[in-house]
Amino acid sequence: MEIIEDPLYAKQINGFRINWKRLDEALMSLYPALLGSPELFPLVPSTKLRRLKLVGFHQVTPLSIFFTLEKNKITLKTAELIDIES
Repeated sequence: MEIIEDPLYAKQINGFRINWKRLDEALMSLYPALLGSPELFPLVPSTKLRRLKLVGFHQVTPLSIFFTLEKNKITLKTAELIDIES
């Protein structure tokens, strides 16, 4: 299984001023679940997107990361900040 970042995803992460190194470290801890059972991440209604929530990681802004799942490819499509104060 391969993980690819869509240019829009990268642009959004840069726009959020998120530290890429910290983000990659947080994502690495989720890769076993993401690569092993990506179909378990919930589908966004009326789309082909699945949602991964990245919350509670030291020095990483809480994010929803939306991805698509194809045969042997996961594409990180977009990201959205999570407001945990609400």
